[in-house]
Amino acid sequence: MIALYKLKKKSSFDSLFKLGKSLNTGHFSIIYLKDNEDSSFFYAVIVSKKTLSLAINRNKMKRRIREAVIKIHSETNLKNLSIVIIYKSRNIISFKEIIKDLSFIFEKL
Repeated sequence: MIALYKLKKKSSFDSLFKLGKSLNTGHFSIIYLKDNEDSSFFYAVIVSKKTLSLAINRNKMKRRIREAVIKIHSETNLKNLSIVIIYKSRNIISFKEIIKDLSFIFEKL
């Protein structure tokens, strides 16, 4: 199984936003960059204060999205990829909807 890591470095975010490609769905905007150097899967989740104003709701959505990414990654086995998932809906959606949307996006990658 390919390792799954969180994006943490500012330089990683900068290169991803500068060189990455984007995909959009109803609830998510995805920025991704395929790497040839590392065979790992790096990801980050962003839920802005403008979309969900209460911190408890932002944290809930981040936890749900992270768990969905882990579940989908174990099924699809993506590698050599850095990805930022930006949540852009103003409503809290269910875990099933998150799985459905992210599965659709990961199939395109």
